[in-house]
Amino acid sequence: MRTFILKKKIIILIILTLIAISTSLYAYAYFENNQNYGFVIETGEFEVISHISFSDIEIDINSQYYDADNQVVIIDAYNPQAVNYIGKLKVDIVINPNIAARVRIKLLDEWELTRTYSVLYGEEPIDPLVQTVYHTAQSSLFHPFSLLKVGSNYIPIYDNNGYAYITEVLQKNEETIIHLIDGGDGYPTRENEIYSETCFVHLRFSVDVVQANRFAELWSLDPDFFD
Repeated sequence: MRTFILKKKIIILIILTLIAISTSLYAYAYFENNQNYGFVIETGEFEVISHISFSDIEIDINSQYYDADNQVVIIDAYNPQAVNYIGKLKVDIVINPNIAARVRIKLLDEWELTRTYSVLYGEEPIDPLVQTVYHTAQSSLFHPFSLLKVGSNYIPIYDNNGYAYITEVLQKNEETIIHLIDGGDGYPTRENEIYSETCFVHLRFSVDVVQANRFAELWSLDPDFFD
């Protein structure tokens, strides 16, 4: 497996922890490969590691369940026997800051239902029907408007833009583990003589880490947001 390292200054924005976009304050960035599991981005102030696995087997950018072009993890949401079935997914984020920090996370999961029609003798084939699936709000066991389940002790504060804010300040040189996702519920599909359906989830997420005493400025929040 490969590990990717990116160095910056104040703030990191991570898409699947493989891509980073800094503020105008960044000085330089480069990638470096190691042999450890997990996708790593290291900065002058922060080190963030994302562990993404199915049945506790971690994946990297070479996995068939990662779409490098679109930078998404591909999750099967209809077949419990699939290796990448949603119920087998786990995502953990490990942060080890060199200064006190705050973190917010945004989950971006796109659900796609595909209906493939059977070709009957003598008839013209029908193009597959592809639909985006939207969910209503579930219980507190799930991420907002998703069938992905939250991990243990994941109780953030949400804003109107879909960001989840960890309420605790991340202490300097202390490792923090955020159990972001622990499985999920599949989406019901149908199969009959006329058509068959499949459902896949394309998952990405952002992890935004800032210096603790600058969160209001950098995130445009009220200074009393966490009080």
